[in-house]
Amino acid sequence: MDLDLPTVAELKQAAAAGQRITAEDVSAISQVENQLTGRGPVRGGPAATAQSIAMKQRNFDSKIDEVSRKPPSYITQDDARGILSTEGRAFNKPPGIGSVSAQVRSIANRNEYFNLPPVAADSPPFITKDDARAAQRAESLLYGGQIASEGMAAQMQSAADKIEHIRKTSL
Repeated sequence: MDLDLPTVAELKQAAAAGQRITAEDVSAISQVENQLTGRGPVRGGPAATAQSIAMKQRNFDSKIDEVSRKPPSYITQDDARGILSTEGRAFNKPPGIGSVSAQVRSIANRNEYFNLPPVAADSPPFITKDDARAAQRAESLLYGGQIASEGMAAQMQSAADKIEHIRKTSL
């Protein structure tokens, strides 16, 4: 049986190089450490370090999942700071150019510059021109051919125009 146990420094270096530490890795390192010490994991040893890195990497993945569920126009500077913080911890070094946090920061900067999101917080995030046309038809039928200038259909049309403009300018 091979009892090759990585050092704490090697684990940290592997994380800094972008290597993922999985639950299986932690289990294997723990088993080897248990066999070598005969009394279980050592505080601050390889198994504890591997467990810590693995948890930080899972936290980073969770944060990415949380932010990726948002429409891009809703990504904020707070989201970018959260990703930056968890990415730095997960890989034991500050994220660099081309990192996930740099990409999220770029999106957040763009949104801040264009003052996005383009629609009110109580409106659905995606309104199409077809949605606005359908609302205008419904309002027209309801009000005998008249469309109120401040009605819901007008607001939807305005939001759809803004979204279309942003899509065109970001291409």
